[in-house]
Amino acid sequence: MSLALALHIPDGFLAPNFCAAGWLLAAPALAWAAHAGAQSPDLERRVPTMGMLAAFTFVAQSLQFPVPGGTSAHLQGSALVALALGPAASLLVLTVVIAMQALLFGDGGLLAMGWNVVNMALVGAMGACSLGWLGQKLRLPAFAWAFVAAWISIELSTLATCLELAAAGASPLKISLAGMLPAQGLVGLGEGLATAAALGILRQRRQCSPLSWREAAPGWLVIGLLLVLLAGGLV
Repeated sequence: MSLALALHIPDGFLAPNFCAAGWLLAAPALAWAAHAGAQSPDLERRVPTMGMLAAFTFVAQSLQFPVPGGTSAHLQGSALVALALGPAASLLVLTVVIAMQALLFGDGGLLAMGWNVVNMALVGAMGACSLGWLGQKLRLPAFAWAFVAAWISIELSTLATCLELAAAGASPLKISLAGMLPAQGLVGLGEGLATAAALGILRQRRQCSPLSWREAAPGWLVIGLLLVLLAGGLV
């Protein structure tokens, strides 16, 4: 299995100082999410949904799919959690899942966990929130915007991983992009379908609310930054 294609960057793959930079990005976001979650007026009502989505995401990330070249890819679950819970609660849920994956299955590592949180819980979830908000504003069918948000979300996380591997000197950008984006894109089709179907059930049961501009705005900044970094890396 390719370490990079699994999207969980393992310990020993990045230099310790580069891993520390990932934690410097992830820690303030986690502090904000914890504060926002504590201030949420409907926290108790959302706890069962958070637990259910954490379990679903844990299982989804454990499923590995073989792709050409002897490597593998996996579902991510970030979009479903983000579209159902919003950015703050989804960041907490996904961080717990990423930590459990590292501790129980060795998917990723504690030193590299900061970057894994950035990729899947920040980039993936916030990107999904922005795209979901846009789909709602355009009054697109819920199934359509949920599918698109999930597919693009997993590609954004993959792009962030490729940029980090290139910045750390672990893998040239063009090589990682060529290997990882198509593989995760195929998996993203299944993730899009699963996300759209599951979100439809949650919406019917009134277990998620429409996204606000305040929840969507950070994701546009993240998407813009990734595109700028990608353009700079390919020049």
